[in-house]
Amino acid sequence: MVMIGITACEGPMGPAGPPGRDGTETLWWIKDFTVTSRMWELVGSPDEIGSYYRCIFDVPDLTAAIYDDGGIICYYRYVDDFGDEVQTPLPYTYYDMVIENGVEFPYSVQFSYDVTPGSIAFKLVFSDFFTGEFGPPASCKFRLVMVY
Repeated sequence: MVMIGITACEGPMGPAGPPGRDGTETLWWIKDFTVTSRMWELVGSPDEIGSYYRCIFDVPDLTAAIYDDGGIICYYRYVDDFGDEVQTPLPYTYYDMVIENGVEFPYSVQFSYDVTPGSIAFKLVFSDFFTGEFGPPASCKFRLVMVY
């Protein structure tokens, strides 16, 4: 039994696998973006269900090869409650509250992104779709990391 177990793992070599990329180097691209209040575009009508803000950037380095075979991740960069600049992966949701006439109105804001070869769209969605009076934030920072 022992001989069968030892020799059972031996046999003819299988077929070759698919060809890989030349070399062993991993390529990284890191791009930082700042979206000001004026750069956000409202999609839909103010306060309409499903309305949100977006900002689209051309990213020529985001090739079809990276899109199809690489890794893409985005971060929201901000200063936290302790005064430290941090980055957190998207999607990211934060919670806030507005007080009007002594009444509290809690809401959330979610940042996310969509990519396609050659471009990225950062998105901002309010939990109550209240995109009219509040409008988009003053300024937001994002980081795009592409690995291939």
